[in-house]
This record gives sequence, C-alpha cells and structure tokens, in this order.
Amino acid sequence: MGSINLTIDGKSVAVEPGATVLEAARRAGVAVPTICDHKDLSPYGACRMCIVEIEGVRGFPTSCTTPAAEGMQVRTASPELESLRKRTMELMLSGHPNSCLVCPHREACESMRPKATKAGRSTRCGFCSNKEECDIRTMALEAGSRDLNLPTLYAAHNLERGDPFMDRDYNLCILCARCWRICEKIHGKPAISIINRGKDARVGTAFHKSHVHSGCTFCGSCIDICPTGTLTDRFARWYGKPDAKTPSACLLCPEGCALIAQTHSGKLVAATMTAFHSEASLCALGRFGMAQIVNASTRLLRPAIRENHEAFTVDWDTALDSAVNGLKQHAGRVGVLISAATTREERHLYARLAAGLNGRFAVIPTLPTGRQPPDQDTPLPEWLADIQSGKITALILGGDFLERELARSLDFLLIIDGLPVRVQDQADVVLPAALLAESAGTLRTAAGEIRPLARISRTPGQARSEWEILRDIGQRLDITEMHFEALQDVTAAITDDAPPASFPGTPRQDVFSLPATYRGHLLADIVPALTAFGLPTTHDPSQEDPPTEGFELLEIRELVPNMHLLRIHAPQVAAHAKPGQFVILMARETSERAPFTLADWDATTGSITLIIEEVGRSSRELISLSQGAHLAHVSGPLGQAFPIERKGTVVLGGGCYGIGAILPLARALREAGNRVISVIEGSSAYLLYWEDKIRVVSDELRIATKDGTRGTYGGVQEVFQEIREREAAQSAAIDMIVAVGCTFMMRMVSELTKPWNVSTFVALNPIMVDGTGMCGACRVSIHDETKFACIDGPFFDAHGVDWDELACRRGAYAREEVEALPQTVDLNTLMFPETAKQGCGCGE
Repeated sequence: MGSINLTIDGKSVAVEPGATVLEAARRAGVAVPTICDHKDLSPYGACRMCIVEIEGVRGFPTSCTTPAAEGMQVRTASPELESLRKRTMELMLSGHPNSCLVCPHREACESMRPKATKAGRSTRCGFCSNKEECDIRTMALEAGSRDLNLPTLYAAHNLERGDPFMDRDYNLCILCARCWRICEKIHGKPAISIINRGKDARVGTAFHKSHVHSGCTFCGSCIDICPTGTLTDRFARWYGKPDAKTPSACLLCPEGCALIAQTHSGKLVAATMTAFHSEASLCALGRFGMAQIVNASTRLLRPAIRENHEAFTVDWDTALDSAVNGLKQHAGRVGVLISAATTREERHLYARLAAGLNGRFAVIPTLPTGRQPPDQDTPLPEWLADIQSGKITALILGGDFLERELARSLDFLLIIDGLPVRVQDQADVVLPAALLAESAGTLRTAAGEIRPLARISRTPGQARSEWEILRDIGQRLDITEMHFEALQDVTAAITDDAPPASFPGTPRQDVFSLPATYRGHLLADIVPALTAFGLPTTHDPSQEDPPTEGFELLEIRELVPNMHLLRIHAPQVAAHAKPGQFVILMARETSERAPFTLADWDATTGSITLIIEEVGRSSRELISLSQGAHLAHVSGPLGQAFPIERKGTVVLGGGCYGIGAILPLARALREAGNRVISVIEGSSAYLLYWEDKIRVVSDELRIATKDGTRGTYGGVQEVFQEIREREAAQSAAIDMIVAVGCTFMMRMVSELTKPWNVSTFVALNPIMVDGTGMCGACRVSIHDETKFACIDGPFFDAHGVDWDELACRRGAYAREEVEALPQTVDLNTLMFPETAKQGCGCGE
C-alpha cells in the first residue's frame, strides 16, 4: 500500500498507513505539545494537550489518537487551540504542585539554588527531584500566562516509601497512565493501574498491596517513563539529570543483560533497560543494585599490607612488591579463587597467573537466593582442603569465599577485591579493585554472546582495574604470557572461553530468585532493600531500634506537607530556653547531630516544641519516630538569645520552618512593649501553618504566598515593602526587621532593607557539627569578621552577611548529604501499608 499524503500547517507530508496525525506532524517538523504520548506506547489521548483542528472534522481531536488520512488539512496552531491548551494545562496543574512556575522570584531563586532541595513530598519545583527533566514544567513555562488562575488542590496523598528502591509521590501524578501502560506492555499483566474514581482516581496496586506482593518485578520501566517525577529511583533521584548515558552490560549474573549506564559527574547513579520491551527488561538487582554496589560506603580505597601482625596502607608499588615477594616464596603451592562475576579479561589473567605460579585455579559461580547461609550453598573447589594439609600455602582471593579457619592455615593471603572480605584482617596484602561499571572489558553470556563492558564510573580512592593489577603482578613475576600493553591485547588473546552455565532462576520475572551474593559478598549487606525479597543479610535490625531511655517524644505530627511538629520532654532545656535559641538533636547514639530552632517551650511541663522540615537524612530520621519514642540526645538551649528590647514597630518575617521560629520572638517582643507585625509566607496557601498562634502574639498578621493563593502575591519582602509604604504614609516608620527562613528569602530581605537604614536581623543556618564553638564548621563572615553561628548567633546583622560565602559553605557537602540518604525498606510498612504515617495537612 502506498503512503498517505496530508498537509500539516501548510506543509505537505507523506506517512505510512496507520500513522497518526501526531506522527505526521513530527515527520513534518511541526512541534505539538503532549505528555501522555510516548514513542514506545500505543496512543492513549489522556492529557489532551495534542489537540488539533482538522478541516471537515468537528471539535478538536487529539492528534495522538487520530489516524492520518489522505488529503487531510491539519492546523496545529490557532488562537483557539492555544487558549484550549492553556486551560487544559491549568486544569492539570490545579492538581499538581506548581507554585514555582508562577512565583515572581523563580529566576532569581533558581539562579541561587539550581539544584532541587531533597525534601520529602514535592510541594514545588524547588523540592522536586525531577525538576531538570519534568515535561509538565517545560510545557507550563512555554505556555506563559494563564487564563483561569485556578487554585492548587493539593491531594495530600501519603508519600510512599515502604517498597524497595522507589519513592512514590502521587501528589504529582497527572494520570497520563504511562506507568501502567508500559508495565502492561513489558510484562503482559500490569502490577499497577488506575484505581478509584473521579477526583479520587490515582495510580496504585490492587487492594493497596505493596509492590513486592503485587507482582511487580522492579524493572524500573515505570520510573523511567514517568514524565512528572511521581515515581522516582530512591538512590538516583537527588543526583540530578544524568550527564551521560552509555551502553554496557551487567556482570551480576551469567545472563549478562544489556543496559544503559547513567552517570552524573563521573559517578554511576542508575542502570536502565536499553529499550521498552520485554526482551530488554532488567531484574531488580541490575536496575537498582548495581549503582549502590559501586557506590557502597564500605569500598576498599587504598592498598594495604600486614607486617608484624599490623596492617597499614601503602602506595601501589610497595603493595605490588609485597604481593609478588609473597607469591614467589610459595610458587607451586598457590591457589587462585575468584568469582564468576568478573570480565573475560580478568578471568583470563587470573588463569594465566595461576598457571605461571604452577597453582590451582577455580571460579565460583553466581547462585540465586538461598534460604541457608551462603557458605553452605556456595560450591567451593575440593582443592581448598589442601590448605589444611599444607599442599597449598598461599592463596589469591578475589571475593569473600574463605572461612577463617582455612585463612589461619595459610602462610600468605593476597586479597584483590573492591569490598571488605571477612578474612581481610588476616590478609598479608589487600589490593583495592574497580567493580562493575568502573572497568572496561567483555563478558560472555550464558547464551554464548560476547558483550562489551564500558568503563563509565570513576573508581573510589586509589582502586584500580582488576586486569591492570593482575598484569602488573604477572609482569613483576616475569610471566611471559602476562606482558600486555592494553586491555584490547588481553581480549585478543582469549580464544577458548566457554559460556557460563545459565543462571538457575528467572530474576527478571521473579524478584524472589535474585542472586544472593556478588563476589561472595551478601548483596543485602550492600543493598539493604534486597531484604524485602528474602535475601540473607548479616545486618541486625535491632541495632537500628531507637533508644528506650532518653528524651521522650510527647507528640509528633505533620502540620503541612514536609513540616512536622515535635514536642519533646526536655525539662532542663525548657527551664532555661529563650527566644532565638536552638537545640541539637540525635535520634540515636549513632545519629548525626542536627540543630533546630526552638519554636516554643513550657517550663511547667518540661516540654519543648520544634518545627522540623524534612530536607535530608537527619530530619527524616527524626520525623520517622513515633509518639512515645525516645531521642538519644537533646542538647541545649544553645546560641545567643535574641535581645528583647523595646524598639517601637518590629516587623517579623517567617517562611517554611521560620514560621515556627518567629512565634517566641513575636510573643517576647510584644510583651516588651513593641508593636509587632508578623508576616508569614508559603509557596502556596496549603503550606501555611500556625496562623492562629502567631496572630494571638502579634498586633497584626500578614500573609504572602508565592502563587498568590492567599494574601500578597510574592514573599515576605513584598509585604515588607507594602508595610513600609503604609507606615510612611502615616508618618511612621519600621524600627526593626527580623527574618527567619531559607537562605534565599533572608538574602532577599537583606537586599531590600539595606537602603532603608533599618536594623535587620536574620537567623543563619550554616552547616553545624558540634554546636559549642569547637569545630568551626558553622563559621560565617559578618562585616568581614569571622563569627560562629552556634555561639555568636544564630542571629546576625543581615546587611553584614557574606551571602555568597554562606551559600558556598552550605553546599560544600551536598553530594555527601545525598549519599547519606537511607536506602533501607521498612518491612513493617511493606507488610502493612496502612501503618505508614501521614499528616492531615490542617496547619495546626
């Protein structure tokens, strides 16, 4: 059958029969907006952004579902189409947090804070990990002004973090259905679908089951195709948009699946399937586990040797010389024991090294999850018994396969690995090796196919590629067969490697048949979420139990999304607390020390109240506690109290957590005889809280929202300007301004009020460790003088703050803060999703 000819915006185009109008428009180079459409999915027509006008056709059909026909005259742009699309976008955004898109400070804010804040729920673009890749954000900004100005109806769905590997925030969902459609395409039977009806419709599993028990294989396709950030990869989400995507393959089992390795700043952050079809799907371990293995905090970083029963790090030459000297002394009595999870080149060099030393050689295969301890399931070679008889006196160990009893019987032990080995303390030499995506080479799959492996992730510390380590050892031993200049020379020398046995399981279809180990290491020890699939681990969950003694948590609840009220029994703090001071909390003995401003206290009951915003590991750990739990430590009150004096008219501004922080200031300043005007801001009206409390202790309360849904359109600075103009019209003046909130807000207030010649104070929030002036981490520059926020502050003259330095210091450990985010899964929530905590969002 011949092609179909039609006209798109005056351009003639020919397409194959069966093509849609949208496909024809793209062929003609005409851009038509769409969200629900995807090249790997069948037409759906949910978003209705791709509507067009077709001569002779009534209404505005969706181009993605309308087949192209001979002679069609199509218009994709007209005033009516533009108006309809804008209104469709507004209706879509009315259920999707969007205050950043209409905020008058968006460009300035994003220039100072280009990366999203790692919050819990995504209540605006600045809190959304999908910010750099969000289709709906891009379309909304391109659409420009709005016609309907609809308010945001925040659904207040609970943030779902009970399943392995993924976070789900259905408050961002626009029901494009990409997720369940791709799940159905790849697996035949979708694990998720649209549930409920009308305004309560959302994506979910049948009967609200956990994904583990819904048939989900955790291939990650729903995450990779989601246009809004509703579904995210828990590990990768806060690194930002990948700056490179490289084809490679997976070494974690003999199937050797092809994949796309995604990196950010030279670091592997995710592995995705090469295409959206069933043959290209990945198992949960390949999709989510590989990046966590490569980035494990326990990685070996430097070569080490042991002399006189003491281990210490050395340079590479010293370590290699020690390894070679030890192996020479035991030639003919050396064993080489490695994992099958290595490249063809590495196995070839290990075999040549064993042959050159006239030793024994064995490769340990990768096995699926076992219910018995892995030592009982791992098929070790029979010749290991020769260690106890003295026939083997030295061992090259490329994995965690050796028992302590056998290790004690060796005269020399060389470990080459990227992860700690149980018998490492008995090793004579330890050489840190690159793992997985950190090494190039090739692999042969169980099907016999040879696939290339790309080196796309930088190695940590001084770790080196395993093939280079082996080559250098072989050359130092003067083994002729190991004199190679480059990796491709090793590849060319391989002529007789047989394909490995097929993996005894179907991990791409069954999450309960995943490999249990990698190079002999328990995978669930490295990737803790794998415990949800029954993988064995040495980790003792009881070690994470909160303390049973300490400071009791009397009350905890979420006031509005991400803002949590914690009331703690801390009588000594409550007895001495003053406005402007803070405390340092530790949920457990092993927790980080985290500072939080006192929002209220009651010396009679011995309680203190804090408003904690979830923005990282420490805050998440604290807000995850339950009423009646105990905190290990509460230190305070710390910092200098704000000087309470009679000034006249005092204007206070609070945003985010700062709304709670200005309450005691307003109360004390008013009691001192001041006229107190309090201003609180939120990105949107549903994010405001404690209005009634602050109104009671203020002479006047003003409200500002960044999307204009309540009060003044803008932030506290717009209200400050209005108050100043009003006071000036009445021949009055503002005598003092205090602002507490994010760094951007306080900086804007500082720049606004500097020409006014009005005393302006801000509560600075730099990184703080000790809290008593000993560590110096919280130093700030005030009028070119170094101050410590913990003992000199936290309040300082806003007009003397070096804001650029503060921003730089606050971002100094941004990457480490992302790496510290927990990757564990709450097994109780997994079994009983209804137990997950959530707030009512009432603001009280």
